Amino acid sequence: MAKKTCVLIDGHSEAYRAFYAMNRSGLSVRNTGEPTGAIFGFLRQLLRILRDRQPDYLIVAFDPARTFREDLFASYKATRARMPDELYQQIERIQQVLDAMHIPYLTVDGFEADDVIGTLAARGEAEGMHVLVKTGDRDLFQLATRHIRVLYTSPRGDQEYDAAAVQERFGVAAEQFIEMKALQGDNSDNIPGVPGVGEKSAVKLIQEFGSIAQMFDRIDEVKRPRLRANLVAHQEQVAVNLKLVRIVKDMDIPFDWETAWPHQPDRPAVTRLLRELDLNSILELFNEQFMQTDLFAAPLLDGAETIEMERARRTSGYRCIQTQAQLAELVEHLTPAKVLAFDFETDSTDPLTTEAVGLALGWAEGQAAYLPVAHRQGEQLSWDEIRRALTPSFADETCIKVAHNAKFDLLIARRLGLDPAGPLHDSLLMAWVMDPGRRGLGLKDLALQELGCSMQPLKDLIGTGRKQITMGEVAIEQAAPYASDDAAQTWALYAHFRPMLQQQALWSLYEDIEQPLIRLLADIETRGVMLDRDYLLTLQQEFTARLSQLTQRMYALAGQEFNLRSPLQLGQALFGAEGLRLPTTGLKRTKSGGYSTAAGVLEDLALRVKGLDERQNDALQTILQYRQLHKLQSTYVDNLLVQMRADSGRVHTSFNQAGAATGRMSSNNPNLQNIPIRTEEGRRLRGAFIAPPGCTLLAADYNQIELRVLAHTTCDPRLLQAFEADHDIHAITAAELFEVPLASVSREQRGLAKTINFATIYGVSAFGLSSRTEMTRTEAEEFLDRYFMTYPKVEQYIQDTLTQASTQGYVETLTGRKRMFPELQSQSLPKQRRSAIERAAINAPIQGGAADIIKVAMINLARELAAQSLQSTMILQVHDELVLEVPAAETAVVADLTRRTMEDAFPLRVPLKVDVEAGSNWRDLQPVTQEMIAPCPC
Repeated sequence: MAKKTCVLIDGHSEAYRAFYAMNRSGLSVRNTGEPTGAIFGFLRQLLRILRDRQPDYLIVAFDPARTFREDLFASYKATRARMPDELYQQIERIQQVLDAMHIPYLTVDGFEADDVIGTLAARGEAEGMHVLVKTGDRDLFQLATRHIRVLYTSPRGDQEYDAAAVQERFGVAAEQFIEMKALQGDNSDNIPGVPGVGEKSAVKLIQEFGSIAQMFDRIDEVKRPRLRANLVAHQEQVAVNLKLVRIVKDMDIPFDWETAWPHQPDRPAVTRLLRELDLNSILELFNEQFMQTDLFAAPLLDGAETIEMERARRTSGYRCIQTQAQLAELVEHLTPAKVLAFDFETDSTDPLTTEAVGLALGWAEGQAAYLPVAHRQGEQLSWDEIRRALTPSFADETCIKVAHNAKFDLLIARRLGLDPAGPLHDSLLMAWVMDPGRRGLGLKDLALQELGCSMQPLKDLIGTGRKQITMGEVAIEQAAPYASDDAAQTWALYAHFRPMLQQQALWSLYEDIEQPLIRLLADIETRGVMLDRDYLLTLQQEFTARLSQLTQRMYALAGQEFNLRSPLQLGQALFGAEGLRLPTTGLKRTKSGGYSTAAGVLEDLALRVKGLDERQNDALQTILQYRQLHKLQSTYVDNLLVQMRADSGRVHTSFNQAGAATGRMSSNNPNLQNIPIRTEEGRRLRGAFIAPPGCTLLAADYNQIELRVLAHTTCDPRLLQAFEADHDIHAITAAELFEVPLASVSREQRGLAKTINFATIYGVSAFGLSSRTEMTRTEAEEFLDRYFMTYPKVEQYIQDTLTQASTQGYVETLTGRKRMFPELQSQSLPKQRRSAIERAAINAPIQGGAADIIKVAMINLARELAAQSLQSTMILQVHDELVLEVPAAETAVVADLTRRTMEDAFPLRVPLKVDVEAGSNWRDLQPVTQEMIAPCPC
């Protein structure tokens, strides 16, 4: 008969380690700010133990308020910092989850968790069990035997020790570990050791004498006089230390092993708790771990379902449409539907090229069907048959259409001739508008978080890694319930979120701004941007040659050849004794032990460190040039050539509406929003973006929109006056700060004023300002004081915003978009973390307001272009800039229309100003003045 396994977890030790490991993560409950980092880390480790070890018994031990060791030695642990309140409340939550999981946790008055573990470990070994002790406390190494192993939690990962491993690691047997600790002491527990005795000398003494008792019996054999004298002088303390560090193994703990079987949790209770704590990834791990519970012998508690049972019950009513008769029956159900959810199953993630494998539809609560069209095997209808049957439902403008990440499915539907008419909603965007900072916007995440529905992971069907298959290779009978559930839960999320958005006064923001962008962005992505292939190839050749030159120059400066793209080798060349020997003062080491060679670190080093010799300075500038040029080539030039469509000469980026918590959109595959424009190479890259023959590119860029939103929001009179008069706001600020006439403001003074104008939007501190400039911290503080004296309403805005964020838990933009900051309602938030969140809160209404404005402008401009039957189309949005492809004959009209539409997008207390340029490519644009353009005939 196989031996049973018992796992004993040192609760406080594991919670402490999880707390400090996750402290920078800022994990918290979104609507309350309750910290959850320690809970997350602890439960992740717990579930990993359950998964990997499958123990027969599992017990967690926690420390009491006071133990016998304080009575034995009053200073025991006296120097240890009091447990942070933030951790204390998380331990209470951990214990709540353990209760719900039916995992016992023990606390015995007067004894530490180590003693509870020691007693249970000895008892388990005596009863023939394999025992595993999970801890981050080295004291428990003394428990290691052949059958008791210690799984030690360390920054380098869990390390497992039995008695032999302890002997090999420390040079003493496990039972001698306490002798070593008694001699050397333990700073963490405030146990004083013998002066002059560290770990190495303590080990050497134990190895020589076998035990402390034998050592004192033969004290004259200690050769070093000073060590011998110290040992004799501290003999009593060593005796006390032995009692302090020895773990008790014979406590009288009434305990029944069978109560510690960890495989039958109260699933509803665990699910409620983890949802309440916003620990959705932990809930997913929990569900994966316990979905096979029926394999175990014990019956389900309280008639609870397994995850698989619930999923099978939920999906049993879904349909699979494989015949004409089934298709006709489906159409009868769809005809009266008021809301139709649709979701394509595909063989890739590019909506412009992917092939549809099948289509899932949901039309009522719990009602869904899957229509396979391109699976490798199985009976299925042709797409033409399906399209003809579904066209009336998709063309019905009174029927609301819903998809999750709707732009993806819309692009596929259009290509397949099934463009959905009427309102098109996106359950992903609805969730994002509710809380743009929430974690997990995927369909399965939201179904679990909002509906309590655990959906089947895609990897269950297609696998992962090299063995992964496509959806087309999945058997239809497996794909049908999976795909149908996608449509059913999309339908349910729409029904769930719509009233919530209306109740929270967010429906208008969603319906007027975010929803119309779905179709507009699909149009932009379909159109794409034309590229000059020959121009890109020329750039590629030139950049390759220059990179080679910079590489050779770096070799010469460093005196050695190495891989410039290897952080380790570059660090050795820059900082090593055989290399350039750059100063390392103030530099942090990486996990590998070297110094960071990140671009920001090297740029800071070049600015901060004085006294570099010519060779060192030249090397820093060379590697920075290499980094910039290599990124430009690899990220843009090479990628654009790969992603450029051979048939059209265009590249098609993908816009993500939910890409940022501020409301800004992001661009990827490729990212066309981050092409650098401050360097000559970046500007040259823009020359590859061209207008087709007979057209021109027209770019319209908001002038200082964020500062205009700041002026509107703060109502600061000087800001308002400057923008009303169309003055240079940076020069105005410089004149005030440096107390010089406006005409005398230097370029450097204006540049510094520009820095602080924009830094204010991001809630910069004096430290932050000094790090961005050459000012000292004191100078930066004085500079900020003068700035706020000049613009007192800006300072008031900052204070009011922080007050709102800390009292209400959110801030708002011009259109009512909410950015949640529940963490600021917590009093125990670490200072550094609080400062970062406060800066984000200050910035959110300003950057978010600017994002709202350009979204409104895009919607209005698209509407006007269509209303006037113009052929011009938007092809890019780059933060505050719109780029259009315009037939030459329409340039004058569209330039005026674009300028006016963007400037009228939102009524501010100051005028919005738009700079319009036009040209044959994105680099060589020339300003389009008011005199050059014809007024729009509208």
